[in-house]
Amino acid sequence: LLVTSPSPQDGKTSVTSNLAIALAEINQRVLIIDADMRLPRLHTIFDLPNTFGLSDFLHERRPVEEYLEEELVRKTQIPNLYVMPAGPARSNLSRLVHSGRVKELLQRFRGRFDTILIDSAPVLTVPDARILGRSADAVILVIRAHRTQHESAFAAVRSFDEDGTPLLGTILNDWNPKRSPHGKAYSPYGAYAPYGSE
Repeated sequence: LLVTSPSPQDGKTSVTSNLAIALAEINQRVLIIDADMRLPRLHTIFDLPNTFGLSDFLHERRPVEEYLEEELVRKTQIPNLYVMPAGPARSNLSRLVHSGRVKELLQRFRGRFDTILIDSAPVLTVPDARILGRSADAVILVIRAHRTQHESAFAAVRSFDEDGTPLLGTILNDWNPKRSPHGKAYSPYGAYAPYGSE
């Protein structure tokens, strides 16, 4: 699954991390690939080195089957959860993402993990998410309450629709019904006073 957002600071990396942890806790073997190679954060969140990662693999020409799993992914402190860091920044990232090595990498990982989450750059900022989405089974779009513009969200959905990439759904991040002026509209019990109050 590719996880992206329309714009920066929508919280997609936090959502990806929390989703991965939740899946690992129900005994799924989970891998997160940090494909936000311009602003990588997963190695910091999980306290891992970023000395080798996705950018290195895409840059190299060594066949994917020659890598040991330990070279490509790192164990986290959370059982069943692994991370492939982004690796060092490179100047030709968009071209690297276009290479067929992404599909080769995912094909190798498919048999080894129950769920693979790809944390990608925001879809409206750079083309990476649209390119990577073609290699994923589906996309999850993260939008942030009170921050993501409606036009941006619809533009992101249209971009994947144009590519024929299935959109599994959206995750509304940072929404608090108590703070929302529309909070009561989402609950059939919103008009009632809390139990025991007068």
